[in-house]
Amino acid sequence: MIFTCPCCHARYSLDAANQDEAARELLALRGEMPPRLWHPMIAYLGLFRSESRALAWDRALKICREVLQLGADPDRLETALCETVESLRLKGGKPLKNHNYLKRVLENSAGSRFEVQGSTLNTEHRTSNGGKRTQALNAVLEWGSASWLHQRISLGFAALIARSLKGQPGADTIVLCADTWHLSLKKILTIEEIDAERCMKAFDRLLTEVTEWPQPKRLIELLPRRPERAKLRAPEPSAEEHADNLERMRKLREESGL
Repeated sequence: MIFTCPCCHARYSLDAANQDEAARELLALRGEMPPRLWHPMIAYLGLFRSESRALAWDRALKICREVLQLGADPDRLETALCETVESLRLKGGKPLKNHNYLKRVLENSAGSRFEVQGSTLNTEHRTSNGGKRTQALNAVLEWGSASWLHQRISLGFAALIARSLKGQPGADTIVLCADTWHLSLKKILTIEEIDAERCMKAFDRLLTEVTEWPQPKRLIELLPRRPERAKLRAPEPSAEEHADNLERMRKLREESGL
């Protein structure tokens, strides 16, 4: 459904407005959960994403809320999320449609606290040795096929990932980070013919100064100004119009007594 502003007559999609609101709620939800749950949760969200479509913000928000409503304590939930992600990625298959697998893992995670912590550390160790930079590059370049702006952001991200910057998102969170950048840039970069080149020039400038992973605000500050639109020259009058103008001026002089 499309809404039209009664003041400026701008048109805006209700679905787009809903997605923007869901994105803000999802990022706000991060502050409500223990920090150690965020990365495993983002990796778990990836199990629900199909190969051809990105996970909608409202769908991601719903999944996160459902997981938190399972009522598991943070230690067990962190471990269960890590084990679920690792197991299902090895098995492959279709995207998840529910939380039944995670629930089974939680039911079987009644071991001691020492065993739970050991399992988590082993999972992190195995992940760190699995070519995380390559995984992040592949994920963000695949994400970049959605639109011209997605592509420009993904190319910029690829260059940043190659620098191995401090604070760089992991392979499991790089797509969510790219979605956040897209949300910040899509209302500023709207015309492909003009803004695609501006975006890449801003990334070029960004790469010359960064020592740690940047925020989208810095890229916006580095965007070149849009080129001024070419002004149309006033049309030259025809010979007939020129003669008419001279005749009008002669009459005006006669009427004014000049």
